Amino acid sequence: MKKVVLMIGVVALLFSCGEESTAQVGDVTEEFTVYGNCGMCEKTIESSLDGIKGVSSADWNKDNDQMTVSFNADEISLDDIKQKIADVGYDSDSHRAKDEVYNKLHGCCQYDRPE
Repeated sequence: MKKVVLMIGVVALLFSCGEESTAQVGDVTEEFTVYGNCGMCEKTIESSLDGIKGVSSADWNKDNDQMTVSFNADEISLDDIKQKIADVGYDSDSHRAKDEVYNKLHGCCQYDRPE
C-alpha cells in the first residue's frame, strides 16, 4: 500500500512540474518584416534585442524575412524594437537603417534594400 501511495505522489509531482510560461500581463506578440540574407543576419537581428527590458523573445526567419517578437507593451514599444533592429543595420517594414551602419555589414549580409 505504501508503494502505491508513493507512486501516486510521484506521478502527481511530475504532472505539477510542467513548463511555466514567461508571459507577463501586458505581453503582446507582433510579426513584421526585417530584411536580411543569412544565419549571420539572424544572429545579429535577434541579438539586437537581447537584454532589452520588456522583450521576452525574438525570432527572425531568414526564409521569409519575418520577425516575431514577444514583448511587454508597458515597457517597450514596437517602434522602439524596430529602431533597435535598424540601429544594427537591418531595415524593417517601417524603419530604415542608416546607410553607414548598413555599409558596415559583412558582404553576405548586405541584402537588397527596399526603396
